[in-house]
Amino acid sequence: MENLYVRMLGGFSISIGNKVISYRDNRSKRIWLLLAYLIYHRHRIVLQAELMNLLWGEGEQGTNPTGALKTTLHRARQVLDGLWPGAGHQLILSQSGGYVWSSQVPLAVDIDQFDKLCREGDDTEERTDRDYQAVQLYGGDFLAHVASESWVIPIAAYYRNRYMQSLLRVLPELMEQERYSEVAGLCQVAATVEPFHEEVHLFMMRALLKLGDHKGVESVYHTFSQRMSVDFGVLPSQEIRESYYEAIKTDNGQMVSVEELKEQLKEDGGEGAFICEYDFFRVLYRFMSRFMERCGIVTHIALLSVTGKGDKKLSERKRKGAMEGLEEQLRECLRQGDCAAKCSVSQYVLMLPQANYENSCTVCERIRKAFYRRHPHSDAEIRYVVYSLSPREESFVLDKKEVINGNSIQE
Repeated sequence: MENLYVRMLGGFSISIGNKVISYRDNRSKRIWLLLAYLIYHRHRIVLQAELMNLLWGEGEQGTNPTGALKTTLHRARQVLDGLWPGAGHQLILSQSGGYVWSSQVPLAVDIDQFDKLCREGDDTEERTDRDYQAVQLYGGDFLAHVASESWVIPIAAYYRNRYMQSLLRVLPELMEQERYSEVAGLCQVAATVEPFHEEVHLFMMRALLKLGDHKGVESVYHTFSQRMSVDFGVLPSQEIRESYYEAIKTDNGQMVSVEELKEQLKEDGGEGAFICEYDFFRVLYRFMSRFMERCGIVTHIALLSVTGKGDKKLSERKRKGAMEGLEEQLRECLRQGDCAAKCSVSQYVLMLPQANYENSCTVCERIRKAFYRRHPHSDAEIRYVVYSLSPREESFVLDKKEVINGNSIQE
């Protein structure tokens, strides 16, 4: 008889030859949970009480839990009969008040193969080869379709950790061997497993840079930056930002003409305020501080914050919606010469050149009122603080005004 093969990483299926049964073919969660549990614990007898607790939990087993279990086992055996006639009773055996997966039918399980690849191999070349095989074998989290089951969670975390260890060992080797397409592909998969892992995204961006895919680098950066901002309120690491800057900069290998320079420098679609990344805003701020020292022009900085009314905490969905609504008003209410950047998950910072203190406050008030008109039923409140930008100073020191609920506090 051919070996049975069971896949548990990234899904759950049982196959023999060209016959495959999968949880996708039969949506009964209990049947596939029962099969997965028996296969994972195939080296011991699983008692009836343990299975009943697994499938229904304590206090949810009804008036005839033994009968319910027998019915589920009968249906599970029927599913297994799809492999060959009578497979169900050959594979699930009744023993000593419980059930056990048969050891008489040869069985290969992907998690056993994965463990072996992660464990064996001492010298660098063999270790790298086995790490590469392990990473390729890992199709996703252990039993992802029942990821919320309490017994699945620690096992899934174990295999995810082993996968990331192998991946982070093999990526530098692949980069050194200039296998950039493979690095980008492996990282793209890994980003779905660990979407907040900075090192994975850094390797992906560096590989795409080597491949000349600058647009791809920009896409990876913006997606990752958005995730970090929304979920943690932080910017990506300096290394990731540097890779992004490398992607967006223009390298001229030879002298350019004035016409070429103008083409490179011109802005496409420059309507409304200039909305930029916070890092670029910081550069513009430092430039403006130097420029003020030289020319004496007036510039004010405003910090607009989205909060819940009465200091109540906004849900993530409402906060995100309010921030999107605020950005719309910034684009509509600000002038072309003004600049804005999102500096936290709930704040925008504005730079208002050649606007005096009173005009800057008026601009912020206009934005605030426009937001309330557009979103009259929003639970969000817009607060703002206005500062004068002092030449070459580390902080804003001349004027300050904070507005809460339409009431100003002068300092």
